[in-house]
Amino acid sequence: MHAAPRAASASPPERAAPGTPERLPATRRLRSPAQFVAVTSDPQALRAGRRWLSIAGRVQAGGGDAPVRFGFTASRRNARRAVDRNAAKRVLREAARRHVAELDAAAGGRSVDVVLRLKAAVPARAELARDAWMAALRGEAEALLAQLARRLRGAEAGR
Repeated sequence: MHAAPRAASASPPERAAPGTPERLPATRRLRSPAQFVAVTSDPQALRAGRRWLSIAGRVQAGGGDAPVRFGFTASRRNARRAVDRNAAKRVLREAARRHVAELDAAAGGRSVDVVLRLKAAVPARAELARDAWMAALRGEAEALLAQLARRLRGAEAGR
């Protein structure tokens, strides 16, 4: 007996804006725990937060391979189910892909490491529907990355 084919997802993944890559290349990602710690523990880091997310951006003189690198975290403490952790990180990666060109331009020859972190617990389904939670995450991530770009441009103008 052959198994029936699996049904397609009810909601196809959102595509990145035209002209942006489908994936963040390895040169654009923070890979080691030491890199995450360097960003999150830097007292000079640009920081901001919203209800669900927080962002930390570490600016250094001199650009490396990529002017802006990203890291994403969603802990088990805030998202017990792996499905929720992965969904949160997927939304954060999507937002980063949409803002990578804007942040590159705002970096102005500097190297910027950015960590986006899920900081609040995933709401119970009775509290907030999953689609509404994902939309809230998407909106917060977009707003935080745009805010970081504005602050980087402001710091560039202040030099």
